[in-house]
Amino acid sequence: MRTTVAILAVVTTIAVLPRGAAAQAPQSPSLAAQRANEHYANGWSHIRAESWEPAVREFQQAIESDPRYALAYYSLGRAYMGLHDFPQAIAAYTKARDLFANGGEQFTNQMELRQRLTDRILEYQNALNQARSRTSTNNANAQSQSMYMRDLQTEITRLENARDRNTSFTLDMSVPYFVPMALGAAYYRSGRFADAEREYKEAIAANGQSGETHNNLAVLYLTTGRYDEAESEVRAAEKVGFRVNENLKSDIRRRRIGG
Repeated sequence: MRTTVAILAVVTTIAVLPRGAAAQAPQSPSLAAQRANEHYANGWSHIRAESWEPAVREFQQAIESDPRYALAYYSLGRAYMGLHDFPQAIAAYTKARDLFANGGEQFTNQMELRQRLTDRILEYQNALNQARSRTSTNNANAQSQSMYMRDLQTEITRLENARDRNTSFTLDMSVPYFVPMALGAAYYRSGRFADAEREYKEAIAANGQSGETHNNLAVLYLTTGRYDEAESEVRAAEKVGFRVNENLKSDIRRRRIGG
């Protein structure tokens, strides 16, 4: 199932520039976008070093430069998770989700739209570069990271194609699966299991191939005593190639028989 990482700027109908005008349309990111992306990159450098508080400050500065920067809110949530500040993580992830879902913008002309698309391309390219800088020897983490990077690259290609068109067009608006997956984890760590289940199911609806989400849902079902459903999610995770921890599987079996 193809997962769409939606852009924040969406318009259903735009004015078509005169022939030749597209060549003069903006091809460089705006200064605000450049500043925001510098802070974003710095924030991820701090995350890799597990320097959570400096990471929070950098992502907050990225958002100050561009309040529509959904990926910065998502990354801010990651930093708050590192600090075990789950309420703040929930707030950041929720804002990211809302921006993806409701962030439509109107533009007066195609040049203005192309500038916004160029800024979005920079954001996704930056996110892809940061993801490539992270290495993992854990099979499960590596699989999730690979899926995340594929989605980012797919969106970069879509944005570039949209920017270079000279006709009216429509772009999808949908929340990328990794946002509700992360939000579900924050809810789970907060003991809000019903909310976590809802978000995990949203993530699976967006991308049924996310073995990590199936695995997380299995953990939640184990926690809440729903062992048949936990085993079903383990099977779903393994079906898409996710390596489920043997301890999780044995815990489910043991709890089922009352051990």
